Amino acid sequence: MIRTTISLSTIALVAACASPNAPSISSADVGRAYAEADAISRLPFTESIDLPTGATTYNGQLGANVSGDIEGSLLGDMRMDVHFADDEITGDVTNINLIDTNGRPNQRLDGKLDITGLEEAGRLDGFASGKLEGVDQGLYVDTDVLLVLDGDVFNDRGKGDAVFGSATGDGIGQDANDWDIEIDGVFFGTTN
Repeated sequence: MIRTTISLSTIALVAACASPNAPSISSADVGRAYAEADAISRLPFTESIDLPTGATTYNGQLGANVSGDIEGSLLGDMRMDVHFADDEITGDVTNINLIDTNGRPNQRLDGKLDITGLEEAGRLDGFASGKLEGVDQGLYVDTDVLLVLDGDVFNDRGKGDAVFGSATGDGIGQDANDWDIEIDGVFFGTTN
């Protein structure tokens, strides 16, 4: 009977230790993303008359500093569809990685953020929201994220072919072990 109890206890202990997903990006990817965000932030605004007239897809990233129950940053792949004729924004942020304070990718988080919002004369106002899940000290944790997106359309190689703006908000955990975090960063993308 004791042998069975020890074996079941050992199994329960091993099963309780969660392992994070391996990161899907490298430190070099992080550096390239920050350089691209800096370059797009310096581009000229697109005048209203030069904005695209239909739907345009911008591919890029959302990167942000994170503080609170975890410290470091997040970097994810962003797809933003701006429907200029309808003044609507949709899209998502996927492949979100947690990066430690030294700039090294730590883990890929499960979940995604859905983008919704409005466009008016090249001004982008929206939200990115969803549940992100990860592992902290061997435990599965999650946080419900809500970010405010505030940005503009820019001219890169052509007119209206880039977006850039701020992404700020927080994540709230449902349980004591879950993450409560503050998020402060940017989103950026191009049609190229």
